[in-house]
Amino acid sequence: MRRPSALILTARYGSGHIQAAKVIASELQNQGFQPVISDLFGESYPAISKFTQSLLIKSFNNGPYFYKWFYYGTNKINSKGLAQFSCFLGRKRLMQLIAGHRPQFVISTFPLHSAPFLINKYNESIPVYTVITDYCVHPYWINPLIDHYFVSCDSVKSGLLKQNVSEKQVTVSGIPIRADFEKRMDTGAVFQKHELSPYKKVVTILAGAQGVLKNVKELCLALLQNPSVQVIAVCGKNRNLYEKLLPLIYVFPGTFRLFAYTEDIQELFAISHCLVTKPGGITVTEAASLKLPLILYKPVPGQEAENARHFAEKGAALVSHTLVDTIDHVQRVSRNEELANSMKWALQQIHKAHSAKTITDYAIQQTHMASDIPG
Repeated sequence: MRRPSALILTARYGSGHIQAAKVIASELQNQGFQPVISDLFGESYPAISKFTQSLLIKSFNNGPYFYKWFYYGTNKINSKGLAQFSCFLGRKRLMQLIAGHRPQFVISTFPLHSAPFLINKYNESIPVYTVITDYCVHPYWINPLIDHYFVSCDSVKSGLLKQNVSEKQVTVSGIPIRADFEKRMDTGAVFQKHELSPYKKVVTILAGAQGVLKNVKELCLALLQNPSVQVIAVCGKNRNLYEKLLPLIYVFPGTFRLFAYTEDIQELFAISHCLVTKPGGITVTEAASLKLPLILYKPVPGQEAENARHFAEKGAALVSHTLVDTIDHVQRVSRNEELANSMKWALQQIHKAHSAKTITDYAIQQTHMASDIPG
């Protein structure tokens, strides 16, 4: 018997949208569905998609003010106009996916407005759900044809309500993260696996999927001067950064560990006393799930700055804009047990467990309810 299918739309502008889509797909599989993940824009316009992705990475590295102008400038544009602009993007590929898979519903982890527009245009009875993957809401996410929104926190819900979205259309689900982050871990085994001491503080520095964090080597060297501190650096896909840090393995063999991309990042988070990172929506959510105090370094204006503001206001993170501030914040969290514990408590309040299940349960329940309606 063929399993019912669900279409998950996403995009490769930052790794978070793809990660959220994969987590939702995994949960749907657990519940007997056949998920189909589509990078709709990338599949429809591969050359343009690749070019604009590289522009995005460059803007994070070299042109944050351009990104600030784009994010906050378009924030002032009417969301209806933004939706109209993108409602035709990828429509041919989308109709192919709908015709080929006949999904019970569509879930989007990226603001793609072609799905609700075309489904409405062709009178398809397929509900469209949107998962907002940050702790802020940009008007570009909003479309009057979206059936339901799943959001990270109450403040994002409030932002949607101010944009005339009905309260019954919004669920505070949290942001979907891998189930590995919500399992109990044997931290003793993790310390042993990586040959680190459980009696010294561990500071993890996460450069991001594309390795865009600045001053990583300088930060590592400064922190490693303290013999009671162990440093883990994760470089993502930045091969140049990895090679730049490689000599530190030999200079500090007992207290420095280096990784490129790792699937087991939850293990490193579980043994860390604080995390220095960029404030991407998925990363800060993963840290919150493990109550890992955050040092958010040089957030780029836009989603990063808004995520950082949310966590800082809640007392779950310290924000730094210079290398000196970052080192000072790490030392404060490492030495001040009261501060560390208050940050852990705040992170625990932020975290919404089993977010993917909340989302998929709702979508499946709505499908069952619709099928029970006489028609």
